[in-house]
Amino acid sequence: MLIPTKFTRLEESTIFKMKCILAEKMENESVLDAYFRTQSSFSDASEFLHAMDILFVLDIIDVDGESEVIRYA
Repeated sequence: MLIPTKFTRLEESTIFKMKCILAEKMENESVLDAYFRTQSSFSDASEFLHAMDILFVLDIIDVDGESEVIRYA
C-alpha cells in the first residue's frame, strides 16, 4: 500500500485514491462502472483494484460475487 511519505505525495497514495472511489458512490454500481467513473484518478486498473481490495478488507465495501455490484457500508 502506498502511504504518504516525504517521497510519496498524498495525491499518489492509495489512501487518497480510496477517497476517489467513495466520494461519488452510486447505489447498484458494478466494479466496472466504478472503475470507469474513477479511472482518471488511477494510473491503471491494478491501482484501482488495490484500492478496492483495501476498502474490502476494511469492511467499507462488499462486492456481490454473482452480480459484481458494490454494496457500501
